[in-house]
Amino acid sequence: MIRLLVRDFQWIKGMNDDPGDQCAHGRVILNVNDTEFVKPEDGIWTISASALYLLRTLSENHTAENSVAESNFLFPCCGFKVWQIGNRFKVICMGCNNGIDLEIIHQEDMVTISSSVSSETVSKSEWTSAVLDFTDSVRKFYRSSLPKVAIEDEFDNQGWAAFWQEWDERYHLATALSG
Repeated sequence: MIRLLVRDFQWIKGMNDDPGDQCAHGRVILNVNDTEFVKPEDGIWTISASALYLLRTLSENHTAENSVAESNFLFPCCGFKVWQIGNRFKVICMGCNNGIDLEIIHQEDMVTISSSVSSETVSKSEWTSAVLDFTDSVRKFYRSSLPKVAIEDEFDNQGWAAFWQEWDERYHLATALSG
């Protein structure tokens, strides 16, 4: 059984809505078969970047050598710069040197989630369902918030446009394949 969810949705300045903040934040719970991989007391993470990275794990392995979170963590503290310069993917989300990284490995119809101390395996369909539910909750948080202020920097604006385009493409593909 997987529990993958966000607690305490917020913006960088806290719980008050912030039209200038492009990144959603919150505390994460990730329990797999009663093994705690991420817990709320671990910190506040940039869940918008995590959601995109988790969508990538539906079709890609995530390891230190072959990361779906290029230059970042699966659950990053920060993802404040989104640039359309990724090597493997359309965008990278740059942040600080703090976060939680797990390994996600596909083996036929199973997915293994590993940390440095624990490892658990679940069905691919269970992993897909948990990731889609997580991304749905993040998207719902955005939709319930005030509209975002237009990004003036063209490079940043293109990065965020590519971010949402990749998110939508991966989300729709995953729902079509799981349906």
